Amino acid sequence: MLETLGTQPDRNRPKSLRDRYRGTLLGLAVGNALGLPVESWSKAEIRRRFPGGIREVDPAELDLPWDDDLAQAVIIAEAILEHDTLDRGDLAARLTEWASSNGRGMGSQTRAVINALRHGMAPSEAARVVWEREGGSAAGNGAVMRCAPVAMRWRTDETRLREESERSAEVTHHDPRCGWSAYAVNLAIAGALGGRRTSIDSIARALVDAEVGPHTIRAVRRAATPSIDGLELDGSSSGFTLKAMQVGLWCLENGDEFEKTLLTVVHAGGDTDTNGAVAGAVLGAIHGVEAIPDRWVRGIPRAERLLSIADRLLERSEALPS
Repeated sequence: MLETLGTQPDRNRPKSLRDRYRGTLLGLAVGNALGLPVESWSKAEIRRRFPGGIREVDPAELDLPWDDDLAQAVIIAEAILEHDTLDRGDLAARLTEWASSNGRGMGSQTRAVINALRHGMAPSEAARVVWEREGGSAAGNGAVMRCAPVAMRWRTDETRLREESERSAEVTHHDPRCGWSAYAVNLAIAGALGGRRTSIDSIARALVDAEVGPHTIRAVRRAATPSIDGLELDGSSSGFTLKAMQVGLWCLENGDEFEKTLLTVVHAGGDTDTNGAVAGAVLGAIHGVEAIPDRWVRGIPRAERLLSIADRLLERSEALPS
């Protein structure tokens, strides 16, 4: 089980499991929102345009629909709460409906899959066909950005954690690296929710045991760098799933302060809204909701709904099997 992964106690453990659950979902929301104004910018461009740094959530967010990182995480959470599993057909229907009613920030890979679904392609085929059409190498970060609710539901069940992490990815992202990177981030979140920070080395060893591909395992190990510059987040592969994964894992060993660490991630450039979402979820699981600045939470629309979802996922995670 997850407790065997060589974790160390978190000295800054929040007061309750409920704090950490709420922190995970709200952390994802504020990280997403902070990164939106500088999405796809280089680190140098952010420094030039924001010489004082990014410090606040754009007030305009309160009047806008959720961006895709948060919106799709909520879709995953609500599917889990309704069915207690993730089904490709159900997720396909939910994502297609969201694309029609909102769709803000939707990535090109997800858009292509949803277009295929709208044209009658089966949910079991659409992601694979899109992936093959794009040369069998497309591995965007759209799955890892939304994976946190899986860890919130199955934090103590390593087998289901892996299975459902991969299911959460495969509806839109056929490349196995997408499911594997979601699993790696969910191992990090699951450990943090339990009040323990799982080491990057332990996550790498868990992935070896799960027979994950060597490319992904090497990327996990490269996340163990003291400086975020070592991740090269604003390079040509900024939207790559393994980059977003590395951000979440980097926060495990460098995330002693929620606000400072999250801003470090955003200021590093690249796919800042997704990197911010992944970092915010991991940091929120580590430090709990009380560590998130109130001024950021006030900038998130329908934050009360996110708190309710977090509480319901906690209740489901602690329910006895029927």
